[in-house]
Amino acid sequence: MAIEKPEYRVLRSIGAIEIREYKEYWLAECDVTAVKDLRSASNQAFNRLFGYISGENSRGQKISMTAPVQQMPDSGGWKVSFVVPSSFSPEHIPVPNGQSIRLRKVEAGKFAALRYRGVWNNRIFDQMRDELLAGVAAAGLAPVGEVSSAVYNPPLTPPILRRNEVLVRVSD
Repeated sequence: MAIEKPEYRVLRSIGAIEIREYKEYWLAECDVTAVKDLRSASNQAFNRLFGYISGENSRGQKISMTAPVQQMPDSGGWKVSFVVPSSFSPEHIPVPNGQSIRLRKVEAGKFAALRYRGVWNNRIFDQMRDELLAGVAAAGLAPVGEVSSAVYNPPLTPPILRRNEVLVRVSD
């Protein structure tokens, strides 16, 4: 069974960077504050987010796992999120129990994405972010907002088989 991912179409490629058009999608997101390490933030957030999709929500409903897990730097830490399955219309997304998780809509639009294999950590995130932003600038596009990290595979997947990306919304 395939794991659902946000829908997009590739508009063009610029070297290793894809310019994609995404449809609107929703995230279940939590903040991990006072943690600068990307992997530590992900590990801390995972249990909260996993609880939400395991039924700790207004309906007590289990929610299918999706990909990617996204991480975005935030003042004092990271925002870590799961993609809400597209089978939920916005008005029927189960509301998280408690205040540590919130639902956030990602508007449809253009994003630049750079895919890579291997491990993900702060050093690699910084390197890939810089490469993505340089490619975006060279293509005459402007980044809008922060670059996010997207991790598609479970932690036990061998690094050579992992799909990771950095993404940023862009405007012409």
